[in-house]
Amino acid sequence: MEGQRTLILTSLRADGAPVATPMWFCRVGEVIYCNTAAGSAKVRHVRLEDRVCAVVEAGEDYFSLRGVRVEGRCRVVVDPDEVAQAEEARRAKARRIGSGLEELPAWFLDSRDRRRAEGRRVWLRLDAERGPSWDFA
Repeated sequence: MEGQRTLILTSLRADGAPVATPMWFCRVGEVIYCNTAAGSAKVRHVRLEDRVCAVVEAGEDYFSLRGVRVEGRCRVVVDPDEVAQAEEARRAKARRIGSGLEELPAWFLDSRDRRRAEGRRVWLRLDAERGPSWDFA
């Protein structure tokens, strides 16, 4: 899980329909954090229904497949200390595996940083209740 950048987060619409969305993530212990736009559908979904499922997988052929499915509860982080902790986890992961933003133009990165500073981005916290994994290696 540590070497992967993307997970698929499945949240529920108001009508109960599942919506699967790829998101970059980081971890602090067993807690998973994802950063997203404050007005996103994902935020609306978890405010209405906090049950979510996430999958992180890797491998290109059968005998290299491995992954984990995390079922749990998700909420928007409001505590400034926890936000700072998630930000530091994001930076630490970027130092380990790269940010994934290296090729983006400066104007995009500036815009992203500005949105974050203006509070237009939030952290989602996923607390796992179950987490079966697989490894066919």
